Amino acid sequence: MAIFLASTNSISRGSGQSAVASASYRAGVELEDKRYGKTHDYSKRSGVMSADIILPSALTAAGATIDRIDLWNKAESAEKRKDARVAREWLVNLPHELSEQDRKTLAHRFAQTLADRYGTIADCAIHKPTQREIDRGADPRNFHAHIMFTTRTAAMGNNHEIILTDKADIELSDTKRRELGMERVSLEIKEVRQLWEQLANEKLAEHKHDLIDCRSYADQGKDIEPQLKMGSVATKLERDAYEKAKTAAKEKGEVFNGIAPVTIRGEINAMIAERNSLVLEASNKIIFERENRDRIDRVNRTLGEITDKIKYTESVIDRTQRVIDENAVRTRDAESANDWAAKRCENLPKRIDEITDKHERVLSVGEWAAERCKNLPKRSDETKQRATNSKSEASRIHNSITERAKPAPSPFDNKYERAFFERKRRIDRAIRETDRKLDGSKLGDVQRSNDVKDAAKTLAYILLDRHTKGRFDKRQLTVLDDFAKKLGINENQGSDFRQNVRLATDKINTVKVLENNPHVFHLLNFPSQEREHYQTVTADFDRFIVHIDKQRAELRQKYQSKLGKNDTSRVTAEILTVEPYLAALTKYTNNSEKTDESRALAEQHINKTLRLTAKQYKIAYEGLNTLSSTESAQKHAKELGDSLSSFTTDYAEKLTEVDLRSINEGLKVIDRGIEISNTSQSRNNLSPDF
Repeated sequence: MAIFLASTNSISRGSGQSAVASASYRAGVELEDKRYGKTHDYSKRSGVMSADIILPSALTAAGATIDRIDLWNKAESAEKRKDARVAREWLVNLPHELSEQDRKTLAHRFAQTLADRYGTIADCAIHKPTQREIDRGADPRNFHAHIMFTTRTAAMGNNHEIILTDKADIELSDTKRRELGMERVSLEIKEVRQLWEQLANEKLAEHKHDLIDCRSYADQGKDIEPQLKMGSVATKLERDAYEKAKTAAKEKGEVFNGIAPVTIRGEINAMIAERNSLVLEASNKIIFERENRDRIDRVNRTLGEITDKIKYTESVIDRTQRVIDENAVRTRDAESANDWAAKRCENLPKRIDEITDKHERVLSVGEWAAERCKNLPKRSDETKQRATNSKSEASRIHNSITERAKPAPSPFDNKYERAFFERKRRIDRAIRETDRKLDGSKLGDVQRSNDVKDAAKTLAYILLDRHTKGRFDKRQLTVLDDFAKKLGINENQGSDFRQNVRLATDKINTVKVLENNPHVFHLLNFPSQEREHYQTVTADFDRFIVHIDKQRAELRQKYQSKLGKNDTSRVTAEILTVEPYLAALTKYTNNSEKTDESRALAEQHINKTLRLTAKQYKIAYEGLNTLSSTESAQKHAKELGDSLSSFTTDYAEKLTEVDLRSINEGLKVIDRGIEISNTSQSRNNLSPDF
């Protein structure tokens, strides 16, 4: 399981420290300390996996570059106090569960986020335990990163060089921060620790590993006691005793199983470790039992819910059956009422005939009876009609009652279910038909227009918010910055973010922009997928550049062995290897079998190498004055002259005015300017074909 470690400390002159010496040790390189007039050489140090300079995104977008020696010498020269703080270091533990590339990506993302947040420059060195350290008891999973930051913010000077200006916010005292309305430094450091927790957990979650927690054991509710800090003296005593016991066991042919601590702090830490192990074992047992109880409770609750559902279903079935029985009773009652009404209607004609006979007998009695009975036929017809109507009404009532008495469709009836889905299919078919009719209509155009506008608004929001949440890496931010610049979108214009979103939406909200930039919009919507795709298609270039960098380093060693071991010789040797190096890169860019992304990276590397080489010519020529003998200076000048003639001829079209100006400034040492020849000078037999 990964552990959380994110601690910070200051590199200060008051403690006898130097930013140049610290950077040399952490990066495992040789650096010249101009303030103290000496060279720190840790190039033979093992365990350094990588060391990279990380600039703020704004400087990177402006094309600024700086190497390690210039950076930390600038940091030293920017401070005047004898007890000044010259650098700040963050030490973070890299989860051993991740791959080497994921650990590097995570460390660089953390460094880039802090560099953008404070405007400082980072120097990120990733270490791993060496075999010697592992043999002496070190944990082989101890991958970690030392990230040094400048204490002052970086900016671009008038001559396009990086300069260090004011102190960064995190370096200000609590008094000064209070005057500026800022919180204490301790709270700032706590936020940075939480940032590391967030970034690390995102990467761990991608690979479904256990997450880390920045809280203390007490805040996590764990009864874990921290161990004592050993210190350099106690650590050395423990390691010496360990090596001595291991050597003695080897000489005797015995199996070495370690030794007991030999210092008081070591013994105390061993007891604390044993105590924590027992506590952890007990807590895990308690957690296991609690989880089992919770699991059983969840199962019981689920069974209870299922039982309730069964009971409810049974009650629904009972109610349905009662309704069916009641409807059957109503049907029988209706049938009885109908029979009664029909029988009554059958007797009506007989009774009418009887009444008619009586009326006829009464008419023969006299006029009075005749006068009274003359309307009887009419009344008889009305009575017959009422009888007929009564029979029809009775029949209608019977049919209505019978229809209502039919049981309702059961949800468990397959016929009802089929009827329901058949009706749903008819509705869906009608909707699809309507959509087809509206597809080419004005209403369909309006809908598509609204969809484009909504998409443009979402993309505009993400584009304006790209620098704040660490969602995009350095390369992706460069692509998005170029896109925003191309459209004229400036996230800093005005103070109303919503107004900026509206302005950006109007610029994106055209079908032409959306269709001509599919890669950018895929990047805005799916940065992780785009990043993985880019890493996949450029993996070949990564392997290629590692290969030729290694060959160039071997060739540089050969040249330097002929020229000398001073700084001027080192830079001259670097220059003499540039021609085959650029030739290999050019060959790669012309290889149509390589991906477009890899070829674009190779082209960028060519331009970067040209810029750097022009500066190296200046440094090398100015360094001729520092050589101890005239013979050595002439030897270096000849090598530089032959190389410069070939360099300026082969790459005349790609050299900028700044490059030529830089080279000419160096040539002032020998009172000449750049002479571009039409033929390349032949190189000696040390130049291999990359």
